[in-house]
Amino acid sequence: MRRYETIFISDPDLPEDNRAALFERLQGLITENNGYIAFFDEWGARKLAYEVKKKKRGYYVLMDFCAEGSLIAEMERIMRIDDRVLKFITIQTNEDVDLETVKEQVATAHAEKEAAQKAAAEKAEAARLEAEKLAEEQAAKAEEAPAEEAPAEEAPVDEASAEETPAEEAPADEAPAQDAEKEESTEEDK
Repeated sequence: MRRYETIFISDPDLPEDNRAALFERLQGLITENNGYIAFFDEWGARKLAYEVKKKKRGYYVLMDFCAEGSLIAEMERIMRIDDRVLKFITIQTNEDVDLETVKEQVATAHAEKEAAQKAAAEKAEAARLEAEKLAEEQAAKAEEAPAEEAPAEEAPVDEASAEETPAEEAPADEAPAQDAEKEESTEEDK
């Protein structure tokens, strides 16, 4: 038994049930011929590099499976005559495969993916709880803050006087210019 990958592009304008029927037909063909589907990954609608059958977009799908070589010819024949398939390519990834080993690899990969998703969900939940706790603490501080800020209302008066200080300093900056004018006039007087 050999391991293959087939990438095919189906018409993106197909209704969902029609697309599902195409996928079931191809998967059924593999299983009917004693094959094993390791992965069936729908990549979704994407832009094509060039126009194919007057379409600028296509619905991409990757199938990773184990089967005998005779199945590939039949599967490609079906894809070639089916108008729902725009393009396809099949490559052999491994010449001699033990089916049980592939099944174990798939099960391990699936378990790792589920564990990663569970860990990500737990991390997101912990972050959400931490954000809620922080929001509650800030709300509690905001409720306490108005009582403590009552004496702080006098502070704006100090700020107002601080605002006046730069205005007083501005004429001081002009003073050297005025002194220079006075010096010029005293020199002319002499």
